[in-house]
Amino acid sequence: MMRTYQTRLLLDAELTRQLDAYADLYGRAERALFAEATRGKGLDQLKPGFCREFGLTARQYNALSRSVKGKIESLVEIRKLRIADLEDHLARLEQVIAKLPAGSLKRHWKRRRMARLAGTLARLKQDRQDGILRLCFGSGKLFHAQHHLEANRYPDHAAWKRDWQDARSDEFFVLGSKDETAGCQGCQLTPKGNGIYRVRLRLPKAPLDPDHARPTHTEFEARFEYGRDQIDAALVAGIALSFRFLRGGRNQSASRTPQGGAGKNWRMLVSTQVQGAASLDLLPGALGIDVNADHLALTVMDGDGNPLQTFRIPLVTYGCSSGQAKARIGDAVKQVIRIAQAAQVGIVIEKLDFTAKKRAMKDQGVRYARMLSSLAYSAILDAVKARAFDAGIRVQEVNPAYTSIIGKQKYTRRYGLSNHGAAALVIARRSLSFSERPNRTSCHGTSPVPAWKRGEHVWRHWARKVTEERRLKRASGRRKAIPPASGATAAHGAGGTNLGAAGGIPARESVPSTVRGAYMAGYDKTLWI
Repeated sequence: MMRTYQTRLLLDAELTRQLDAYADLYGRAERALFAEATRGKGLDQLKPGFCREFGLTARQYNALSRSVKGKIESLVEIRKLRIADLEDHLARLEQVIAKLPAGSLKRHWKRRRMARLAGTLARLKQDRQDGILRLCFGSGKLFHAQHHLEANRYPDHAAWKRDWQDARSDEFFVLGSKDETAGCQGCQLTPKGNGIYRVRLRLPKAPLDPDHARPTHTEFEARFEYGRDQIDAALVAGIALSFRFLRGGRNQSASRTPQGGAGKNWRMLVSTQVQGAASLDLLPGALGIDVNADHLALTVMDGDGNPLQTFRIPLVTYGCSSGQAKARIGDAVKQVIRIAQAAQVGIVIEKLDFTAKKRAMKDQGVRYARMLSSLAYSAILDAVKARAFDAGIRVQEVNPAYTSIIGKQKYTRRYGLSNHGAAALVIARRSLSFSERPNRTSCHGTSPVPAWKRGEHVWRHWARKVTEERRLKRASGRRKAIPPASGATAAHGAGGTNLGAAGGIPARESVPSTVRGAYMAGYDKTLWI
């Protein structure tokens, strides 16, 4: 797994000037390469000309092209998601407008909003058809700040322009390789002990300086508080080390104020492959995780596909800063890993598809709609993968399609689970390819499945069930409350039960291997954490 460790550099004025010059050259080359690449020219085709024009080595150009390629791929994917989201939003607006009385003020404003969204959607589709990618280097927010200088605390346009130029050239990337000395040709670390390293950075050549008066290398010291063992291991094993230098702090208000432009310092980030812990000897079964807007639902399953215990870990990131959200996610994931270790099973998570998740959760109400805007979906899944990697626990990703409806109709009554706990059970069962056939009595009545439907995929049935459920909700005009499973509210108001060192999971040997139609006697159906 790739890990990144960072440190703040303490540099004198000359070293700061050299890194500033490197970032300025890198920024100009990156913007020029992005413009050429979006016109349809191949990155390999542009390499000789860019190396001559900007004085780059072949390795420095490879780092530049890697960065540009990543930005292009990101823009393509983001546009795809925006188009799908706008189409879904417009379809919902049409349904809302159709129910409003003609001539009402609310209908008028809804139609105006619909027209704006339709115009945005048309522009995105036209850009996709024409192959146009739009990216504002330095951020669009800072670009528009020049039109409101006083409101953004700029004394004049020159002060804004200095910040604008700094923001457009505030980083550069140095690509590593395992075939190069110390894992990187352009930047090399030499350990000096106690987490201190000697850094030797290769600078770009001066293309406009015929005398080549600019130095070819610069050296300084850096101290890492975290990750020194992994960096030392990579240096000994000859593993590639890649470096990213950032000026100031990303998305920090102090780093882009008119007064702080000259005082910004540099950070160095080192990325390398690390070795995880030895894999645990896991028992048959799985721990399924269903990510929701305000909590994580977990279900421990045995090797026969039956639930052993369910857990609900509160996790609300709505209204939190990025640091607060990261801390809450870290605390929740620690509990997930502790549960998996106590149960001695692997972890099963949803394959990352936030668009589908968001669409499935839109029917939950206004409260959930607010939380969705701040749901750190990918951050939660990434944290689970990272912590499980450190603990030596296997993580498997499965398609989350129809897990909610399958769990609700097949397992909520059978095992006394909540809807989300049942969805987590379906996720766990899907990792072992258990059957998802509907229950004959509870899912489609007493009649058997018609002969003409027996050859179709089982998901076709669940897709029809989803459509039917949404239609019933729209017809009722309100969402009917589902009573919680017996015992589910225990300790909820008091903040829950502390798992402690044992993790709150009974010993595996004491748990029956199968559950025949009823939940285990003697075990809590839901444990609130």
